[in-house]
Amino acid sequence: MKKHHAQSLFDFTNSLQPVRRIWLQAVSQVLADSGLSTSMASAVILAARRGDEGIRQSVLAEDVGVNPGAMVRILDQAEEAGLLARRSIPNNRRSKMIFVLPAGKTLAANMEVAIAELRAEILGDLSVEEIESATRLMRLFEKRTVQFLQKKPAQR
Repeated sequence: MKKHHAQSLFDFTNSLQPVRRIWLQAVSQVLADSGLSTSMASAVILAARRGDEGIRQSVLAEDVGVNPGAMVRILDQAEEAGLLARRSIPNNRRSKMIFVLPAGKTLAANMEVAIAELRAEILGDLSVEEIESATRLMRLFEKRTVQFLQKKPAQR
């Protein structure tokens, strides 16, 4: 017997938060040896992925999933640890760019390896096609949700 479409949609959307939570717990456990919080580890990894171009502090906060005030504290700690640096943007004193420092780059590379090993352990038995299909579904869900949020209330 085939599940009702509405029930399948409910099951899908209802699984997002628990999956995210448990994934972050697994990542946190794998990164425990780094001595960084999950938020700081995410900030270092995301800044390292941007390389020499850096990343806007506001974008980094959004990508890490923290509010701007929390990002300031994370960056204070990361700068103190010699992992990240903040630089002013010319002609825009209110905005900062975040750059990874050599120690942060090394740490990010090690953390990326640990996370890749975790992905392989958990999902390595799935086919590329299954992973790509799931990724397409998640990206489509993201795109359509963004489109919904961008509509004016009267259009919803």
